[in-house]
Amino acid sequence: MKALMYLIKHEFRMEFRQKYAIASILLFTVSTIYVVYQAMKKIDDSNVWNAILWIILLFSAFNAIGKSFSTEQRSLRMYLYTTVKPQQFVLAKLIYNSLFMVVLGLLALGVFSLFLGDGGLGPLKLGTYILGVVMGSVGFACLLTLIAGIAAQTDSGSGMTAVLGLPITIPLILIIMRFTTQIMKGIPFEDNVQNILYLGVLNVGLIGLTYLLFPYLWRD
Repeated sequence: MKALMYLIKHEFRMEFRQKYAIASILLFTVSTIYVVYQAMKKIDDSNVWNAILWIILLFSAFNAIGKSFSTEQRSLRMYLYTTVKPQQFVLAKLIYNSLFMVVLGLLALGVFSLFLGDGGLGPLKLGTYILGVVMGSVGFACLLTLIAGIAAQTDSGSGMTAVLGLPITIPLILIIMRFTTQIMKGIPFEDNVQNILYLGVLNVGLIGLTYLLFPYLWRD
């Protein structure tokens, strides 16, 4: 646990040393929302509102996590290779990327609602929708962390992350869209809970898969 906490702090320190990287991700998300606002002013159709928000979050996730391994210097990688276990290293990446994506997802939801209205959510549906945003953001983080790790080992950069990641995110985005669409239609949570359970199982499976596979990537 001590090594894991150190690695998580290391991730935060490395990220905040490169403030331009965080600023560019936030600018990308907010500016994309602003462009949508300039084009549409207000979105009355809840399905369109929901779809556009998740498209923005999807590409923001690729922008945020696609370079999470490739930004590290080779000398730092060698140092970590000799001092920590691969499972500790990848768990720290997963935790950091998940926290970052949750914050980014909630920020995007707030800015999107500010510019384009709440899509008919209202205060009663908002809490459940936020749960969907949190679970979806964690799912994006877990999936793209694994893909980014594979791309970094092949020295293919963020291009390989996009090529591998976009097809694999389809099942994840379909579950998220089904859950959030039913929220916006006013379907009770107990009739929609199976989708959040599917999403939870998928997230746990992605974490387990990353935990098991990453040591083999680490050796290479």
